[in-house]
Amino acid sequence: MALLPVDQVLLIFSILMGFSLSMPLAEMLGVDKRTSKYISIAGLLIALVIVLISPPSGSINMVSGFLSNVDAISYPIAIAILLGGIIGIMSLPVEATDSAHPYLSMILMGVLASIMLVMARDPVAIIASWTLLSVTTFAAVALARDRESLEASVRYSIVGAIASQLLIIGVAFSTPYMFPAVLGQQSLLYVIGLIAIAFTMIAIGFKLGAAPSHSWVPDVYGKASPYVVSVISGSLKLGVVGLAVYVLSYLSPISPGMLSVVLFMSVASMLIGSILPLTQTNAQRILAYSSIAHMGFIFIGLSVLAVSHDNPYAYRLALLGVVFHTLAYALGKSGVFAALNYIRRYSGGLELDAIRSSTAKDPKLTFSLSVHLLNLIGVPPLPGFWGKLFLFMAAAQNLRGLYIGQIPWLVILGIAASVISVYYYLNILRASVAGGSSAGGNRDPDLWASYTSATISIILGVFMYILSYYI
Repeated sequence: MALLPVDQVLLIFSILMGFSLSMPLAEMLGVDKRTSKYISIAGLLIALVIVLISPPSGSINMVSGFLSNVDAISYPIAIAILLGGIIGIMSLPVEATDSAHPYLSMILMGVLASIMLVMARDPVAIIASWTLLSVTTFAAVALARDRESLEASVRYSIVGAIASQLLIIGVAFSTPYMFPAVLGQQSLLYVIGLIAIAFTMIAIGFKLGAAPSHSWVPDVYGKASPYVVSVISGSLKLGVVGLAVYVLSYLSPISPGMLSVVLFMSVASMLIGSILPLTQTNAQRILAYSSIAHMGFIFIGLSVLAVSHDNPYAYRLALLGVVFHTLAYALGKSGVFAALNYIRRYSGGLELDAIRSSTAKDPKLTFSLSVHLLNLIGVPPLPGFWGKLFLFMAAAQNLRGLYIGQIPWLVILGIAASVISVYYYLNILRASVAGGSSAGGNRDPDLWASYTSATISIILGVFMYILSYYI
């Protein structure tokens, strides 16, 4: 039961909208960039507290004419979005851009859009949230204003436009499914449902950077300023994961028909995201490719969700796996890209050789990178371990399409991808901690953001089991 006397969804939306719109006003009034940054963090912290004290109710509410729901999926993913947003804004060196106020406004609006998307329960709300999220992420990347970020923003906007068109088509085809009596023919209803879920899942694949719609990820995540990638990768796009779960649940009678597509996206993402980083020498591009692999792990859970609606145990394991892996991904990616931003400022680049010869070594950097990379690998007791454990347990259930004879092939492939990832993650870690001496100080926001994220990861990993009671 919620502890607040008012609807928490409306309150969260109002707070994030208000803080976002206050940033241009703060610039007009001459509020300095550092103070505005702290104000933005305060807004996200307030929203996080409201979410934490208002456990999921499962009831659908009307917010400004849109249907929304704080349930077992939207609740933990909203927490992940807010945590990633806080770490991402913390990592912003205010002297890095002349557009700090617009940037902060876009990030706050993007967090709002992502939370709206994960809670949306009607077609109009989904399209509105998706559009707002797309605009804010494109703008946030461009506002870094360096050449690489501007190029990345153009590529990102092109892909985003394609994904938006596919989503609109998918939502349009899903509308007749809401009124089955109109069609009358069950066979026609099934075909329309398959088309709807196909277009929607392809759009989601584009947005998340899952294969085969992954080609933009190395160019955007690998070239844009790391502090921007920190918040986009670790926060803003996570609402799309919740949308994917909702689509597969809402269209559950026909979602088994999409198993082959979801499995292909999972397998292709894990293979591409695990093998291609082995050929890279730039730490940021390595982590960009690893983002593709992590989407593959999340799609393991989505594959199980597609075929387990008559198996409550497998369905719950898959939900826990998706949620825990999303939390691990949010903290890991936001923290590790914040650390890369710190390294780049002192080494001048993110090539592994340049990092080895850099003087940007600090005990906090060693600790933070170690925790984040081990979290992404899936070492216990960090959140990444719990996410992969539940995903593999779900895929090990005796479900159609997940076994070849007596062999759980998807589990074996996921474990193999995790083992391969150890090599390139440790390459980054060795380059970052070998030799050198501390070059930073207490005024390095990106380093402290990464350190904070690492600390939260450890605490969350230890108490992760408690969160499972709310899912």
